Amino acid sequence: MLLAVSEITREVDRAMWLIGGTSLVMLFGITLAMVIMVFKFRRSKTPKTTQIHGHIWLETTWIIIPTLIVFWMFWVGYRGFVLMRNVPADAMVVEVTGKQWMWAFHYLVEKLDTSEMVVPVNTAVKVELTAPADDVGHSFFIPDFRVKEDAVPGQSTYLWFEAEREGTFNIFCAEFCGKGHSEMLAILRVVSEAEYQDWIKAQRAKRYEPLVFEAVVDPQHEKFGPDGLDIDPPALYKTYCQSCHCAAGVGSGLPGVARSFVTTDGWKNGRKVTDIYRTLTEGIQPTQMRAFPNLIPWERLALAHYVRSFSSAMAPEDSPEDYATLAEEYGLNEVQAPQETIPVERAMEILSRENSGG
Repeated sequence: MLLAVSEITREVDRAMWLIGGTSLVMLFGITLAMVIMVFKFRRSKTPKTTQIHGHIWLETTWIIIPTLIVFWMFWVGYRGFVLMRNVPADAMVVEVTGKQWMWAFHYLVEKLDTSEMVVPVNTAVKVELTAPADDVGHSFFIPDFRVKEDAVPGQSTYLWFEAEREGTFNIFCAEFCGKGHSEMLAILRVVSEAEYQDWIKAQRAKRYEPLVFEAVVDPQHEKFGPDGLDIDPPALYKTYCQSCHCAAGVGSGLPGVARSFVTTDGWKNGRKVTDIYRTLTEGIQPTQMRAFPNLIPWERLALAHYVRSFSSAMAPEDSPEDYATLAEEYGLNEVQAPQETIPVERAMEILSRENSGG
């Protein structure tokens, strides 16, 4: 409790220790009383005991005391429940989608989709949970914050938390959701307000940087490397593709369902990089192949190159026309970051100063 990262953590731990401790005291107390009575009133010592009938004070005692204990336990737990379900009005909102087998994070105000969750310290965060209607149930669980809520297909649920110290914490799926359940992991990073704003700017810069044709035809393009965006395609494949398509790309993760990248007949939408990019962006309906909006365009492009590398057969090359069509379709060569937003109060202050000539 002393190292709790939020008030919710303290409430949950307090309830556990109080209720658990009381239950242990009662267990040992009742057991001890039973043992004492076994020896004190054994037949060899007390062959005949006195029967008690209608002892009003004894009956009242064993009714009132347990009732008070139960109501007290209810109050201890209910206090934490009320805290968990009442979200502060000024909480920032992060939309979280659970799907086989990943967590995707969408920042409403910032207009960003990410693969990790980053929030500022000492800020209330409301997590709005859902899952695709054709998916299965998942459960969003951050153990350090003692918060867990189901992501129900086609429905919306929520939880909230407020971190009191910075750090990196694990996010799990706490409900068995299929073969890749154990790999459905994500990271929550709690940072300072200044570091959070820097992260937002960096995410915008990565997401809204236009693609170029040279990167479509060259898997070793410098923008993918350490001097550019430092993208790790094998790590992306392991996180988002391996559970279904297997580490070798043979599709054995879901036999008969996940297609093999090794053979030429496993490519439903084509083997060009632009074709694979579309698949990663839109998914394949109505199959289990999901879209990955949380990946930035450059990550999708790098992953498309890596997925195509599993095929030993010569793959068709992308033409400038293929790139132009893709770029026009998704606005990839002219995408601009959304304008920076400022609070209304700050905007009014600037407007007032300009009108007054200050």
